[in-house]
Amino acid sequence: MIHIENKLQYLRELRDWKQQDVADALGVSRSTYANYESGRRAPDLSILMNLADIYGISLDELTGHKVKQANSLQLTNQALRLLKSFNQLPLHAQEWYIAHMAFDVKEKHYALGMQPATVADKMDIKK
Repeated sequence: MIHIENKLQYLRELRDWKQQDVADALGVSRSTYANYESGRRAPDLSILMNLADIYGISLDELTGHKVKQANSLQLTNQALRLLKSFNQLPLHAQEWYIAHMAFDVKEKHYALGMQPATVADKMDIKK
């Protein structure tokens, strides 16, 4: 069961709305909405989506859902800086670097000074 009663009351009071205001926006009775805020009744998914829309927030924010990041890749600050710089390069330069990195990893040696076409040929990459 989703426990969002405190969040609902907080969001409503933050906007200085009455329970009736939110109930009207949802198309439910004030007592039904009051049950959501008191925790006596849990709103269904369509009501939750409407509430998120009314308050201009995501369902995750409304429900307090946190996405587990257990399998996510954690990048170092150095890697993040490198990616940011890489994304600012023109596409042809990005492709050149990718070709060199892929060749270096595959062949286990540096391909310094090689032209992208040479690297692509050695890796059988379509131009």
